[in-house]
Amino acid sequence: MNIQTYYPKNPILKKYIEYYYFLKTNTDDFTSTYYAFPNLLQSFNIHKYASCNINAHAVFVYGDNKNKYLMIVQGQHELPLFVQLKGSLDKITILFKPLGLNHFIQNPLVEIASEPSQVFTGWYNDKNCKKFLTSFFSTDDNIKRITVLENYLISRYKSLNEEVILEQAIRLLTDFNIEYSIEEIAQKTGMNNRSFNRMFIKHLGISPVGFRKIARFRHSLKNRLFKAQFKTLTEIGYESNYYDQSYFHKMYKKLTGQNPLKFFSSIEKLADDQLIFKFVNK
Repeated sequence: MNIQTYYPKNPILKKYIEYYYFLKTNTDDFTSTYYAFPNLLQSFNIHKYASCNINAHAVFVYGDNKNKYLMIVQGQHELPLFVQLKGSLDKITILFKPLGLNHFIQNPLVEIASEPSQVFTGWYNDKNCKKFLTSFFSTDDNIKRITVLENYLISRYKSLNEEVILEQAIRLLTDFNIEYSIEEIAQKTGMNNRSFNRMFIKHLGISPVGFRKIARFRHSLKNRLFKAQFKTLTEIGYESNYYDQSYFHKMYKKLTGQNPLKFFSSIEKLADDQLIFKFVNK
């Protein structure tokens, strides 16, 4: 699967977007089937001439010249996501950082991304959306496409009232040197547990407990794949605060469908080593 990776140019967007990647197949017999795994980054896909079928933890996208545009947003998920792409496709995927997408939508994130995958229509009522899509897909130059995309995103940008509190909470939830309890984190943000959980779910689509579970998984994954000093599964688990090896294996089994050893031997890295997929029948 030929993926081309780019990074935000606009200084505002750099704060909210990790990277973009493009996929263009130009062939009706293209098929790619893989599993994607829980991630703190949020995938937002824009397709031309494509349709989809979505159910539970599976999404099927296929070329369809009768459907001009298709947008799909992925919510937070704690199980592997089965993905199948078929046919002639032309898409860009935006990987938003936690809280990132909130700045470019009108409704709270939990209302538009409550499932692992769903069709997104929130921009279609914007009078500039059609012009953006037409201009974006009128060129095959990815640099020009990014310029068009970023201009549109900036036109939609809005502040988030709770951003400072939520950023503090995210920093504390992803601190693997000092692991604070959820109650302690709520207190540090000046909120009670109930209000904190409600606000967190509203803007991140997942509970603080679920968010930290994914954060711990991604941290251990990064240590295993990119830091050679962590040589054993025990070291990897300990560094990410999996102090109990049986719990380490249990969480990997839930989040990936495999134990850590089998998982690490079955995955592939794409998009400047940022995407981690397990391909099926490659």
